[in-house]
Amino acid sequence: MRVKLSNPALLRGLLAEFAFDANVIVTQLSDDEVEVSFLGSLNASAQQMETELRMRAWLSAHPEAIVVVRE
Repeated sequence: MRVKLSNPALLRGLLAEFAFDANVIVTQLSDDEVEVSFLGSLNASAQQMETELRMRAWLSAHPEAIVVVRE
């Protein structure tokens, strides 16, 4: 899943949000976009749901952010 932020300054905080979980691989694609994938047996739908759940939690602490999540 790709996650694009409206403000590149927020990227470091987003990376920290995913960094705590050893089952998540986050690859920075640009100064405002990352790709998130999960290790293990999650199918694409489950990965999307997990990414969206984590993004909602992160967005609750960063209401100024606009995020686009896509496959």
